[in-house]
Amino acid sequence: MKGAIFFVLFVIGFTTISCSQNIVVQEGLVLKYLVRLPAKSIKKPPLIILLHGYGSNEKDLFQLKNYLPEEYIIVAARATYPLGGDSYQWFSKEIVNGKYSGNVEQLTNSRNNLVKFIDQLIAKYQADRGRVYLVGFSQGAMMSYEVGLTNPNIVRGIGILSGVMPTSLKPLISKEKNLAKLKIFVAHGTGDKVLQYEDGADAVNYLTKLGLRPEFHVYKDMDHTINNAVMSDLLNWINN
Repeated sequence: MKGAIFFVLFVIGFTTISCSQNIVVQEGLVLKYLVRLPAKSIKKPPLIILLHGYGSNEKDLFQLKNYLPEEYIIVAARATYPLGGDSYQWFSKEIVNGKYSGNVEQLTNSRNNLVKFIDQLIAKYQADRGRVYLVGFSQGAMMSYEVGLTNPNIVRGIGILSGVMPTSLKPLISKEKNLAKLKIFVAHGTGDKVLQYEDGADAVNYLTKLGLRPEFHVYKDMDHTINNAVMSDLLNWINN
């Protein structure tokens, strides 16, 4: 995985997966993306959308495709804003009251793009609207919070991998009853030096006070990364 201000270490511990095997970036929707269709043709397949972190691109989390359920459409989206070369970001980093957050205009624009992108994907691939998951790492996790907590009707669940809640998001959280049905998976390492574990835990506590039931997994000494344990827990959550 790439990093600029952040060096995003992505350690899965599986056999290395090549990202150059006949991968063609898909265009024509609001975001560029990579896609893996289900192994077998099924009516209204479920959909998992993967959102990469700062300074990376759509090829990054697409490496997970072979470890996610075969019946799902797997889409890895490219972030909205180019950084140069093959690097992108969902928003520019800002510090608000000592906490990691982002440029509000860019957060809003990326959130709106993702909402539209989900609708476009469902229409293009005839996916099941009732089984759409957003799974993001770092900045991608923050965007998963942004979309899921403001538009709980369009996703079944959000997977938060080493992410925190943007400061500007709290006043925008949906008051709809459907918010209580949103599945939330949160994974964070106590050794994270990029997005602090304490800030990730604060988001979980805040959601709990709202009456939500995030499934929180803590990984002792794990840095800003994804490992076997995270993947195993994430798969269990998706399958339940």
